[in-house]
Amino acid sequence: MRLFVAIIAIGVLAVASLFGFSWSRNPDAEPAVHASAVSFTLANPLSGRAWRGLACPHRTIVTNLAIQSVGPKLCGLESDGRARSRAERFRTEGPISCWSLFEMLDQQNAARFANVLSGKSEPGAQVNEICQKAKALIGP
Repeated sequence: MRLFVAIIAIGVLAVASLFGFSWSRNPDAEPAVHASAVSFTLANPLSGRAWRGLACPHRTIVTNLAIQSVGPKLCGLESDGRARSRAERFRTEGPISCWSLFEMLDQQNAARFANVLSGKSEPGAQVNEICQKAKALIGP
């Protein structure tokens, strides 16, 4: 029984440490953003991109760029407000961890909304929420 409790305690400590690390890199982001980063990293423990994305100090900015980037494909917007080109600057000028995060979020959005993008299913509440955020971020 002690071994079981010790393993659980180590697991909780590890998750709390990952959350704290994500928060220390970007303290202005909402807790849900950090929780999402930690859960995605734990779900893909062998993905170097997921671990590098956890270290991105500009998580909020990159998350917004990923939402803007999916806007034209998912919502029928005219442009992405140069989101992809701004995100690509992280590959050459900024922390590579932020480029890894953008790629990871872009792939995650493509997989999550694959049925909507291919026309197999109707947009739901998640799509409407993403579209509203994308429209607000891109502006008029």
